[in-house]
Amino acid sequence: MIAGAPRRRFLRALPGLALLARTTGTRAATLEPWKGGATPPLAGRTLAGAPFVLADQRGRTVLVNFWATWCAPCVAEMPALQRLADRLAPRGVTVVAVNFQENAARIAPFVERLGITLPVVRDHDGAVRAAWNVNVFPTTFVVGPDQRIAWVARGEVDWDDPQVESRIVNPGPR
Repeated sequence: MIAGAPRRRFLRALPGLALLARTTGTRAATLEPWKGGATPPLAGRTLAGAPFVLADQRGRTVLVNFWATWCAPCVAEMPALQRLADRLAPRGVTVVAVNFQENAARIAPFVERLGITLPVVRDHDGAVRAAWNVNVFPTTFVVGPDQRIAWVARGEVDWDDPQVESRIVNPGPR
């Protein structure tokens, strides 16, 4: 039996361990139509310290990717997300990576090593993850120019797939 402070640390870690356990799929996730209701707010600071507010992106399609450096599928898809961001920025698409509860000292070397330049927003206390009801990493939402979620993918996605790109560029009716 675990007692005292070690027990409290273990119990606080359980939600994160459950999230980690769900990231180990072997097949690529697909974008599925969103049926979960209204788009939650998203506001925070990027790793560079700049404010990022989803509502300020009205008129643009925004991919909101929830990830962590300890999540193997997240790490695997991050370079493809950067390529997607580079390809689609001229077409009015923003890709933002929301990091789950890691500090800047852990995130910065990771993004630097991979050459990631897309905005990375820190979800330091997990409140953004909770508001978006993310229980699997990575999870990505495609928010249309009207600020409504059109698509969701729970798990790693092949962001270089032309069919995936087409859904992002043309979010379509919900």
